[in-house]
Amino acid sequence: MKIFLTVISLLTFLFTASVDSTRNEYQPKNMDLRKKWDTEFIGLWVNENSERPGITKCKISFENNRYIVQMWGSCTPQDCDWGKNKTDGVEKGANKFELLWDSGFAESTVTYELVEDKLKLTNKRHFKDDSGRPDYTTTEYFVKE
Repeated sequence: MKIFLTVISLLTFLFTASVDSTRNEYQPKNMDLRKKWDTEFIGLWVNENSERPGITKCKISFENNRYIVQMWGSCTPQDCDWGKNKTDGVEKGANKFELLWDSGFAESTVTYELVEDKLKLTNKRHFKDDSGRPDYTTTEYFVKE
């Protein structure tokens, strides 16, 4: 009888330990880190230099492991909508990504980088319309609205 109770106790212990370890295996790990890396970029960002912005605002969302970006440039009488563009994928923990924007007459390679609480946009502009305009690079900072 002692052996029987010992075996039952041992089996109960092993079964409980096995169930607990199985539960832990399926729990999300580093959930706070995941929430942080894919949401810090998300939102509407407004150029902090309202006097002479090149790009006035930038809206970023996240879907299916991709950032979706919509930007507006400074135009008169209202801002020009650059349209939407999306990344091919995002590496976890990345604090920057890059997109190529093609407007027909020019291409812009834009790097989006989080620097403290700001979004830093570096725009490398290449003109391809034979206008003779020189290529240029600008860096602008944005604050989340």
